Amino acid sequence: MSQIPERFNNKSMYQMIKEMAIAHPNVLAVYYQQRRMTFKQLLNRIDKTAAYLENKLGVREKDVITLALPNIPNVLILFYACNKLGAICNMVHPLTPYNQLKYIIDQTKSKWAFVFEQRVAKEVEKFKEIRDEIFVCRVEDYLPLFQHFGYHFFMNFRIRRKLGKSWRFAGFKYTKSFKRKGKHSVEKLNNGKDVAVMLHSGSTTGDPKTIVLSNDNFNFIASCASEETCKTPEELIGFGGMLSFLPSFHGFGLGMTMHAPLSNGFASVLLPKFTPKEVVKAMRFTRITCMCGVPTAYEALINDEYFAKCPQLKHLHVAWSGGDSMSVVLQDKWDKIMQEQGSHCKLFEGYGLTESIAAIVVNTYDHNKPNCLGYPLKGVDVEIFSEDGKMLPPNEVGEIAVSAPSNMVSYFKDPNATDAAVKNGFVYTGDLGYKDEDGFIFFSSRKKRVVKVSGVGVFPTEVEHLVETVPGVKLVCAVQIPDARLQAALKLFVVTDYLDKEGLRQDIMHTCRKYLIRWAIPKEIEFRQELPRTQIGKVDFRKLQEEENKSRGIA
Repeated sequence: MSQIPERFNNKSMYQMIKEMAIAHPNVLAVYYQQRRMTFKQLLNRIDKTAAYLENKLGVREKDVITLALPNIPNVLILFYACNKLGAICNMVHPLTPYNQLKYIIDQTKSKWAFVFEQRVAKEVEKFKEIRDEIFVCRVEDYLPLFQHFGYHFFMNFRIRRKLGKSWRFAGFKYTKSFKRKGKHSVEKLNNGKDVAVMLHSGSTTGDPKTIVLSNDNFNFIASCASEETCKTPEELIGFGGMLSFLPSFHGFGLGMTMHAPLSNGFASVLLPKFTPKEVVKAMRFTRITCMCGVPTAYEALINDEYFAKCPQLKHLHVAWSGGDSMSVVLQDKWDKIMQEQGSHCKLFEGYGLTESIAAIVVNTYDHNKPNCLGYPLKGVDVEIFSEDGKMLPPNEVGEIAVSAPSNMVSYFKDPNATDAAVKNGFVYTGDLGYKDEDGFIFFSSRKKRVVKVSGVGVFPTEVEHLVETVPGVKLVCAVQIPDARLQAALKLFVVTDYLDKEGLRQDIMHTCRKYLIRWAIPKEIEFRQELPRTQIGKVDFRKLQEEENKSRGIA
């Protein structure tokens, strides 16, 4: 397997941004709600923040810092500032409920946490318990002046009307109040192998895990931008912007839509919340040439009349879909809209997993086939293995396994799970598929229990374990059901002795809303006397899924 290209090898992610700022200071690096930031300006803010983190907060090498933020400039500035110091960024969903966030902070022993103000607003009293450990970030921190005051006034009015409280919370520290402490911060000399990031996913078995990743892991993904876009490294400098609405707590978002463009000299266009209207607005104010998204996002875009008729589509060069299977119908509709607007942009499917950060198997203009996941990037080896560990020949279905410089360091404090997932340099993905004679990878089905809800991985076992704690629940099993808006959702089968089924239903939903991200909250609950079992006595979730599919007429 080839090594990481020299320009990206044995460096911190901060060093990649610093090199771009020195070589191309006036090129656009970040676009956010009509606010523009060049590479020089971005580096200046990163360095100032790093100085504060080190000299005021005492952040040091290998400290864990939790970032639970949407796609706002704060997340990039804090991410690279921590990386400069050699600290580890623990990336968490910005809308994670307090109890779950507190558990993650404690589990990872985070020294500080930077959280989203709108999340604090929902559970102010609970967040007061850890206000000495957190800093609050706001959507408007980097908005242009007029928008800043407009947003500030609107949100303050909205919160006062809803909660009877000020939108600013007494006693909480805000990142906007950062003042530079000391002239400099120490830049950690990095060999690339140092741990840099923690991401949270379902692991290759479908059980929730924290995935530990290095600088080299992310820099390898960034080094593939030229191959993926079919542009030379020189052509990528100032190559418009990569639309970034995929979240920073997801490898696809952080690796592909943030670090990759910035490391190659073009902009990351940040959208804190995805809507077709916001996409069109961004395209009208800056030149967007690339985008990555999940199928539900592309469905929403092509069904929006303003997007379909947006003249700025002519600037789009390429778009990739990942996180879930993409239909041929969606691809054809996209290509047709692009042609109507004079764009040559194609929508390509890609494949990856958090353990390898992002898309490591991709369709490009140079390598593509219909109905497949794509072709492995240079330096990536993908093989298919049987249940007994034998490498399978072309066109035979088995478990997809990946060997790449982006493969994770480990699962956090879980050597047994790491050894089970990584064998002989390959990460076993938990997905079934095959490789054809030309080396293209095709997906068959999932081996692990994971449901993709609007591209977000939801893990039935996590939901089941939570619902089992609700008084009155004797047994529970979660299955996947179709959803018109999200593509998929969860349905719970619950066994109980309670007569008040409606009251128990409300208790279950209350618990789920309290502790789960919104994508994991079940859409339906069905009560049963018993659930089917396997031969060894476990709940047979596969049989339940088959029964549910049959009842809905799903093949």
